[in-house]
Amino acid sequence: MKLINAFITRYKSDKVFLAEWLLAIATGLFVFITSSTWDLQSLTQWSVNFWHVLFDGGNIRNFYQYTADNVWNVHHTHMGSELMSVLPWSIWNLPLYFVEKFTGRAIVGSPVMLAYSKFFLVIISVITLIFAKKVTEQITGDKNKGIWAAFLSASSIYLYISVCYSGQNEIFMICASVIAVYCLFNNKQGWFIFWSALAISIKPFFVLAYLAILLLLEKKIYKIFIKLLIGLSGMIVQKLLFHGAPGYEESMNTGPAKQMLMDMFPGNLSTAFGPASFFAIFLILTYIYAYTRDFSFDTLKTDRVRTEKFVIYTICLVYMNYVMFSPFSFYRIDILVPFLFILIVQNEKMVFYNSLFDFAMQLGLMIKLILRGSQMFQIRFINKSLIYRLFGYTVKYNDEGKYMNIDNYLLDKDELYDHLQPLFSGIAVICGILLLVFNHPDEKYTLKLNAEKRVRALLWLRTIIILPFAVFCVYLFTMAPERVYG
Repeated sequence: MKLINAFITRYKSDKVFLAEWLLAIATGLFVFITSSTWDLQSLTQWSVNFWHVLFDGGNIRNFYQYTADNVWNVHHTHMGSELMSVLPWSIWNLPLYFVEKFTGRAIVGSPVMLAYSKFFLVIISVITLIFAKKVTEQITGDKNKGIWAAFLSASSIYLYISVCYSGQNEIFMICASVIAVYCLFNNKQGWFIFWSALAISIKPFFVLAYLAILLLLEKKIYKIFIKLLIGLSGMIVQKLLFHGAPGYEESMNTGPAKQMLMDMFPGNLSTAFGPASFFAIFLILTYIYAYTRDFSFDTLKTDRVRTEKFVIYTICLVYMNYVMFSPFSFYRIDILVPFLFILIVQNEKMVFYNSLFDFAMQLGLMIKLILRGSQMFQIRFINKSLIYRLFGYTVKYNDEGKYMNIDNYLLDKDELYDHLQPLFSGIAVICGILLLVFNHPDEKYTLKLNAEKRVRALLWLRTIIILPFAVFCVYLFTMAPERVYG
């Protein structure tokens, strides 16, 4: 009876327990060791190419040409993004350069070296969570809420997919942007602009949120323009550094960055003026909303908490708008981390519904991404993972038919699954909207019934929701008919 009572007491507690952290870590670890994507392999090699060019060639301007030469035979020929997107990784991966240099062994052929490289993303994620906790504490004055923001971020599919599965470098930008917001909340405007410029120089997505913050806190247009220009300075310096460099223009024109910009504003709304972009419309509305709020850099001192809440809310508006209305690579949903969770942990009046909407949105997004044919849970990415040696073989992706990925397997069973995509998209969209509506800083709307109830079972299910899909992908790997031994 004492054990039951103790369990019930803990179940109803508002604390995050060690067992829950261990559950999240175990889930992330399984995803980590069962995947080694082409993106991870290419990004790792490109980060090491920096040292090859610097030490062996002596001219950093040859970086893009050396990458395009593809000496080490990675999947992607052209890098297609700025140097800063891999430069932080280069420092961590310096030991891999020496291995490659003095042994001649390619990194992309070694699961251990690739796992070492991917582990750096985990470290950056931890730093991100630390600052997410600090930002949350700054707003709420509650250390427990800070822990919740960190835990909800760490146990989300957003980080599992982007970091543990894909090995993507968006986390560098996210980390720098969270540090920027932390500096802003501590009235260090210069450092805020510096870290924002660094984030933008790594990946340009943060410029959308950065501009929204400027419009919220700065009402003089010329100052907004100057600060925006400073924020873009890191990107501008990189372009000047490689202007006319061998292979640079070709890489920028044929790589994913340009295609991403071309696809960012799809004409998904028919008007008499012609096709219009939902993303563009709601982005402009967000900027107008931010500019017309009565805040400034001074209110960070005189009305600190409310101003900070609106900063976080504005960032969430921009990023949720992007995720809902603009095409994106499946791993880019991580831009919601950690700001979405910093937002929702502030609201004690909506604990249950926030948990429910968050869970449903993550589930809807993940199933939609799988069914749409994203490069998720494909058996080819088990080939160079830490776990693949347990099986003693690799697979040839193009020969596997229905076993190529979960998407193919499901559609082979019943084509109905393909027609369910709009259902799961709709679930994700409405839950994202509800999270924004019910977590407005002014708490304009609330739901009364069971709103403050914490359903811990929902939290546990949310933490492991990616696990069945990752396990099933391994199962498909074991069922693949065409195997290469040795």
